[in-house]
Amino acid sequence: MQKKWMMLVVVILLLGFGGCGSQRSVEISEGTENKDNRQEKITEICAYIKEIKGDILVIDPVEFISSEDSDQFASYKHTDDDAPDGYYIYNEDVKTKNMTLTGQTEYSFLDWTREFGGTDADIRVTTRDKKIFQKYLETYTDAKPGMPFFLKVKGKKVIGIWEKPMA
Repeated sequence: MQKKWMMLVVVILLLGFGGCGSQRSVEISEGTENKDNRQEKITEICAYIKEIKGDILVIDPVEFISSEDSDQFASYKHTDDDAPDGYYIYNEDVKTKNMTLTGQTEYSFLDWTREFGGTDADIRVTTRDKKIFQKYLETYTDAKPGMPFFLKVKGKKVIGIWEKPMA
């Protein structure tokens, strides 16, 4: 009787270890499959728009620091007087970077002059038409806005460009 119990315990242990081994190999192969099919991460960049050349957007990335983020704000040794509107734009040096615009890029801007479809109730215009956005940029001196835009990017492709009120 003891031999039967002992055999049963050994069989259960062997099956248990065998099951763990096959489960582990399945997890590893699933992990490898996920690495191969991994999607690029979407990130947000704050940047000055320097120019648009065809489907290339030339930007100068900057750091947008809100005075509400007191630790980061303090790390730049600034006071609230340096950010009268509640933010500080840190641009250590001008370094341009090229990003790619696609037919799916969404442009969202504030139509201050109501030339692009904005209304008194809502001045925000959103479009996928790059030409409309380029015409909007031309309303600025030298077609270069004096404030940064916020970009959502996936790799080097721009998913969206948003203008936020800065004052």
